[in-house]
Amino acid sequence: MEIVNGSAARALRLLAALSATLMAALGSAIPQVLAAQWGSSYGDPPGFCAAQSRLPSTYLALPPTNDPLVGNNPEQDTFFGYHANPGYDNWYGSWYGDFRGQPGDSSGWQLIRSVDYPEHWHWNFADWSWSVHGHAKQYIAYYNWTFGGQCGMGWYGSPSPAPFMADVDGYPVMDIYVDTAPPFDPQPRVVFAGPAALTFSWDPVEDRGDGAGVDYFAVGMDHYTSWLSVDGATAVQRSDSPAPLVLTASLSPAQTACVFVVATDKLGNSTRPQSVCGRPAGIPPIPAPPAYRGAVEVNPSAPGLAGLPAWFWLEPAPGPVTVQESAGGVQYLVTATPQAADWAFGDGGSLANGGFGSAYPEPSTVRHVYGAASRDGYQVSSEVRYSLAWWFKSGGQWVGGYPLGFQSAPAGGLIYPVRQAQPELEMVP
Repeated sequence: MEIVNGSAARALRLLAALSATLMAALGSAIPQVLAAQWGSSYGDPPGFCAAQSRLPSTYLALPPTNDPLVGNNPEQDTFFGYHANPGYDNWYGSWYGDFRGQPGDSSGWQLIRSVDYPEHWHWNFADWSWSVHGHAKQYIAYYNWTFGGQCGMGWYGSPSPAPFMADVDGYPVMDIYVDTAPPFDPQPRVVFAGPAALTFSWDPVEDRGDGAGVDYFAVGMDHYTSWLSVDGATAVQRSDSPAPLVLTASLSPAQTACVFVVATDKLGNSTRPQSVCGRPAGIPPIPAPPAYRGAVEVNPSAPGLAGLPAWFWLEPAPGPVTVQESAGGVQYLVTATPQAADWAFGDGGSLANGGFGSAYPEPSTVRHVYGAASRDGYQVSSEVRYSLAWWFKSGGQWVGGYPLGFQSAPAGGLIYPVRQAQPELEMVP
């Protein structure tokens, strides 16, 4: 045992007291300055002192992980008996955040382990059955009487407790970000269904993220994986894309196509494949020809005169006709639109692809001149030619129209007597 005389002992106690007073004043300011540097929204735990750490490497923002037990925590292997005097080190940790499933929780100083010199030790969150959700902030320190005075709170042999001093190897202050949740499920849909094809797409989704409250953290969306399958066969058009795609499958009317979409965030958390299936719309049954109820009209009215142009028209003018029908579970809509009229004037004369004429007194484009009289009248007829188109209902909307050919519908005919004009000589007295 070393012997110290009385004067020297008193001098040492006075120096220690002055040093303790000065370091206490400094120590109370240090955590406040470093709190801002470390970016903690909670503030640093009481009594934390960074004097032993090798600044500026004290702080680390751990890269985001999808491991809730944070197996890649760089502080998990740094606990050891560092000092031979007094022969052990007490390792502590303090945490803020959602690390036990309770957003905004705080642990206070937790004794990790008392490590004898020169023993080493390992730990992680799983050792305490903890897992991180979203965000947590970690402080690692040791409690050693030998160096207690460095932060101005006590010294070796003093009754005043030493502070929790920052780890000297590694990163005693860390922000930990964990996202174990996949993004929200994408919702694929049929955006177009033709007579021989189906087109699929989906809307973008956001990353669901992990944690809650101020500890919520979402790493963000990375990509979508999508593919098509026809009648359950091997996937085709498989692709990874940062945004939704438009996928088209060419099909026969009897085939079924399905699209599958998986959303994956930047940590590899993926949704289950989301899918939707559909069949192309087959050509609908052709409806009966439109029942046109108009008739042929003429000017001059009967009887007409040979050699004088007669103007014809249809009254009323033909208009479009719409028919709805259902076949094979598909709703169809078929339209018949009048395009032209074929005319036969009863004396061998005709007009193909003509118009519908115009009612007198408007001049009509449908005209004919009879060369001879007919007391019994000429049989005048007309047929209206319609072009057909069809639509089908998909996703609550009508999709189309697709051509479906032509149909003709007869108009009511007309018997048109024609007289021959005879010149007469009249004597005027």
